[in-house]
Amino acid sequence: MAIFAGITVLIMELRQLKYFVEVGRLGSFSQASKALFITQSTISQQIQKLEEELGVELLTRDTRHVTLSDYGEQFFPCAVHVLEEARAGAERIKDVKALKVGTLSVGATYSFGPLLKQTVLDFYRKFPRIRLNLVITSQDDLKQKLLARELDVILTYKSPLGDDRIESHLLFQSRLCMVGRIGELKDLGREVSVYDLSRFPLALPSKGLQARDTLEDILFAQNVNMDIRLEINSVRSLLDLVGSSPLVTVLSEEAIHQVKGFEAVPIDHPDGRMDGCYHYLKGAYHKMAAQKFVEFLKENNSFNQAFV
Repeated sequence: MAIFAGITVLIMELRQLKYFVEVGRLGSFSQASKALFITQSTISQQIQKLEEELGVELLTRDTRHVTLSDYGEQFFPCAVHVLEEARAGAERIKDVKALKVGTLSVGATYSFGPLLKQTVLDFYRKFPRIRLNLVITSQDDLKQKLLARELDVILTYKSPLGDDRIESHLLFQSRLCMVGRIGELKDLGREVSVYDLSRFPLALPSKGLQARDTLEDILFAQNVNMDIRLEINSVRSLLDLVGSSPLVTVLSEEAIHQVKGFEAVPIDHPDGRMDGCYHYLKGAYHKMAAQKFVEFLKENNSFNQAFV
């Protein structure tokens, strides 16, 4: 459209382009009117407005014929391209609504990671053409990525995140637990106190992980003599080690959900809540894919509604 480079302001409606393309294709106002099911006068008025906006004559008219002017010949393929792109865009919108295309970026803390496996698999089976970007990192890092709009939704234990720019929603309620391989915690009751931790060799999540931070809050100003043999910042690796040894760890009960060979006993303390939450950027558009992902996550963790 180099011939129109001198035009500083150009406002066109798609219907004007549509009318122009149809008249140019058929070489007739009357035939275009029949094809579009509108009056000839409407077509003529809209094309005249388009010509006024462009500042050139697109059609040469006489009593019998309508043909493209030199300007019209140059503009015609551009108008066709715009209409095709608009149609393609409308189809893409339909695809997005149907979750046939798109991307979704989900963030989760290290402790939350084990809960995601089944949800990710279910989401992929249902929406295989949605590209899922999954980020596992610290809560502070997730918060910054959400504020920078690098993530669509983030998943953490405990709420709120202490920022009025972020809206938080409860996903499920749970508690911090002692976790060991089957049979390792057989002498304990239905609940334990923090002092029971001194009875076992411990492999703990590293400081900074939410389960460990919750434990530290519980232990604050209490004299509990713990036998810590190992600290690690990977929940998956932690469970591998605990599942193969007498070591005991401290995690949320959901960390062993759908993981065979483990048992969990809740720690009886008012600060031992491990609420699972999802967070959006306040006021931002919530992708349909993000909403569906959260729905799957709720379904996969509906087992712990007894704690709600």
